[in-house]
Amino acid sequence: MVRVKICGITSPNDALAAADAGADAIGINLVAGPRRVDTDQAAAIAQALPPFCTPVALVGLEHGQLSGEVLELLGRCWISHVQLYGDVTPNAVASLRQDGFHPLLVHHVTAELFPTDMDAKLAAMAEAPPRALVLDAYDPDRLGGTGQPVDWSMLAEARVAGRLTAWPPVVLAGGLNPGNVANAVRTVHPWAVDVSSGVEATVGKKDPAKMRAFVAAVRESS
Repeated sequence: MVRVKICGITSPNDALAAADAGADAIGINLVAGPRRVDTDQAAAIAQALPPFCTPVALVGLEHGQLSGEVLELLGRCWISHVQLYGDVTPNAVASLRQDGFHPLLVHHVTAELFPTDMDAKLAAMAEAPPRALVLDAYDPDRLGGTGQPVDWSMLAEARVAGRLTAWPPVVLAGGLNPGNVANAVRTVHPWAVDVSSGVEATVGKKDPAKMRAFVAAVRESS
C-alpha cells in the first residue's frame, strides 16, 4: 500500500481533516515559505493528531545541527520524523539517527544529474542512510510546495534499470493532486506520496474534499 503524507499543515483543524481523510502522515513546516508555522503552532498541530497519523517536522539544519528551540519542540511533542533542509551532511544524518530520529532526505530532481547525484549522496551516507528519500521538483527559489511535478517517466526508467533497488524508500512529491496522483503511483511505484498545494483551498489552508479525493485516488491505484 502506498502511504500518503499531506504536507504544509498550518492548523489543528487541518491536521484533523487530513487524518479524517485517511492520511498516514502530515507535514509541519518549520523552515520557510507561506506554510511555515512557529513552534507553538507546530505543537498545537501535533497534539491535535489522533493515533496512527504521524507528524513529520520540516526542519532546517545549521552547521549540521537543529536549533535548541526545534529540539525542545520535537522532544515535547514526541516528533521523531524530521524532513531535512539546509546544511544536511552525512554526520548530521548519522547523529540524528543515533539520537532516535527518523531523518527524511529531500532531493530536488534535475534531468541533467539524476540519479547519479542521488547515488553520490547515498554513498556518502552509507554507514547511516536516511530513512526515506523525498524526491521533489527543483525550483531555485522555493524549497517545496511549488505545484510543479517531477518527471515521472525519468523515475520509472531509473527504477526499471535497477538504479533505485538499494535506495531507502522513495516518497514522491511535487505537483501531485487528486487528478494526477493515480497515474503518478502507477508510473513511479513509490513507497509514499507527498502533497501540499494540490489539496489546498487557498495557500496554507487545506480543502477537506480534495484531501479525501487524493487519498481515495492513491488507495484505488495501489
